[in-house]
Amino acid sequence: MRHDADVVIVGAGPSGCAAAITLRRRGYRVLMIDRATFPRDKPCGDYCDPGALEALDDLGCLAPVLHAGASPIGGMRIVAQDGTTIDPRFPAGGQGLLLRRFVLDAELVAAAAAAGSEVADGTPVIDVQIDAGRVNVQTRRGSRPLTAAVAIVCDGMHSAIVRQLGLLAGMASRRYTLGAYFTGLDGPTSQARGELHLGAGRYGGVARFSGGLANVCLALPRDALARRSAEQAFREGLRSFPRLADELSGARRESPFRASGPIGFRTNRMVAGRVMLAGDAAAQVDPMTGQGIFFALRSGMLAGETAAAALAAGGPTAARLDAYRRRRRAAFGPQLRAARLLQVLALRQHLTPWLIRRLSAHPHLASKLVGVTGDLLPPSAILNAVYAARLLVGHRP
Repeated sequence: MRHDADVVIVGAGPSGCAAAITLRRRGYRVLMIDRATFPRDKPCGDYCDPGALEALDDLGCLAPVLHAGASPIGGMRIVAQDGTTIDPRFPAGGQGLLLRRFVLDAELVAAAAAAGSEVADGTPVIDVQIDAGRVNVQTRRGSRPLTAAVAIVCDGMHSAIVRQLGLLAGMASRRYTLGAYFTGLDGPTSQARGELHLGAGRYGGVARFSGGLANVCLALPRDALARRSAEQAFREGLRSFPRLADELSGARRESPFRASGPIGFRTNRMVAGRVMLAGDAAAQVDPMTGQGIFFALRSGMLAGETAAAALAAGGPTAARLDAYRRRRRAAFGPQLRAARLLQVLALRQHLTPWLIRRLSAHPHLASKLVGVTGDLLPPSAILNAVYAARLLVGHRP
């Protein structure tokens, strides 16, 4: 039986587009479906770390993304709970990017279509069924299901398909993000830059674009948003970040507030029958370290590579698709463990300022830290006795 596509991809965000481009390069027919109509906006920190830039380059998408107005940055500003600040540079001349998410997603969808993928945006998926020899994807009631040999599900943290297929392993319940775009912020505005402001059990991210626009987003506990308007919750949340509150005191909000969540570390079952999960549908990473786009792109590429290998070997057996789960664990496991540890250390108001001062006294250690969170260096660059000794006591053991 000839299917409508070799692989159907549900979700046209970064992970879905990465999977589509990967498969098209190997000659497979791809149908990518998304309920949204592109260009679309969604809550995001608007930041691509250096590892994400490498992934974009591997996909052949870096040049069009840069041409679309991305602002390169060479490091991050980190502000501790007491206002102590460091400005480490990425090691080895590494660069990240600031780019509005609706622009990034539109460029990636265009690249997937240019590679030969069939893209059906504005098309909700209402049902996915797995048969012995195919996957059936229903987009409209009463219509014929679309069929494929493999499905890659990339429709985000609230994926209905994940629940329908029984792949939900548990919901994150730590924090929600709340943010908007502003102009007129005080502080460093001469060049594009990314910032992380740390509080007690909460944090804030700022993406300052070179034109004066800034995306300000707070990650707050659930109870900080309960029974409050978005404006009230945001203003009350700013009290945890005195420096950021001062810089925003004269700013003008240029967009509605946007909320998302719950956010936090969560991993669903990755594979079921002929279906693989990628992006936030597979594993939702707490965005504090700014690695979300990196994980989305690389997981989509891994899913595409695994599907292509299974099809080339004669068909998507359970064992062939399960290689995706093993490859993900090997590729992302160390980064996720490091991210969890750094979050624990970063959100303790009696410990974090001291650590930031130590990093300020040893810039090469701070550079290594943002090299790891920027996916330029392996986690072992900081998770070792020599690094810990130099940070904590200032010398090599």
